[in-house]
Amino acid sequence: MSAEERGITADERQRPLSGDPARQAILAEQRQRVEELAAACAVDEHALLVELRDHQIHVTSVWDFVASGGAPPRAVPILVAHLSRDHHERIWEGIVRALAVDHARGQALAALSELYRRETDRSRRSTLAHAIGAMARLDEVADLPEIESHRSLFR
Repeated sequence: MSAEERGITADERQRPLSGDPARQAILAEQRQRVEELAAACAVDEHALLVELRDHQIHVTSVWDFVASGGAPPRAVPILVAHLSRDHHERIWEGIVRALAVDHARGQALAALSELYRRETDRSRRSTLAHAIGAMARLDEVADLPEIESHRSLFR
C-alpha cells in the first residue's frame, strides 16, 4: 500500500526529514559544493565564452552545445584551440563532448586522437573515445592504444 493510499502525502513524509539537523547539514554541504563548482566553472569558462561571443556564437556554457546535439561548425575551431588550454575538468569534458559531431572531424580528429594517445585517466580517455567515435570509423583510428575496447562507440 502506497503512502497516498494510507493517506500520507509526500509533504507529510518529508516533514520529519526537513527538521532533522543532520540532514539539513548534509543538504547545506551539498549546496555549498554545487555553488563552488558552478563558480569555479564560470571563472574557468569565461574566456572561452567571450571568444565564442566575439565570433557571434552566443551560449551560456559549452554545455549548451552538448545539450543541443554538438557544437555548430563555426564553434569547432575555437573549441579545438581550447583543447590545448588548461580548463576545469567539467569544462574540458564539455568541450570534448561538444566536439563529438561528424562535421568536427576535419578540425578535431587529429587533436582528439593525440589527446587520447597521451591520456592515462580511464574516464577522460573514454570521453575522448566517445568524441572520436562520433567522427571516425574504428579502422581509421586502430593505431590508438586500447581503442578496440571502445568498439561500440564507433560508426
